[in-house]
Amino acid sequence: MNKPNFWTDYADALELSVEGNRLIAQEIVGLGRGLWHSVVRLLDGVVRNLGQHQHLPPI
Repeated sequence: MNKPNFWTDYADALELSVEGNRLIAQEIVGLGRGLWHSVVRLLDGVVRNLGQHQHLPPI
């Protein structure tokens, strides 16, 4: 087996760096989606509650 040289070590490190950045970006996107869905659910609940109080008074 050949002794690893600078370029093979560099290529391995670059590959690991790219994969790490991909995993970090994937995690950030997942957190952003979760936050967005929470905001949408919150706003949906607020809008539904506002609509319930707009009824006519009893006659």
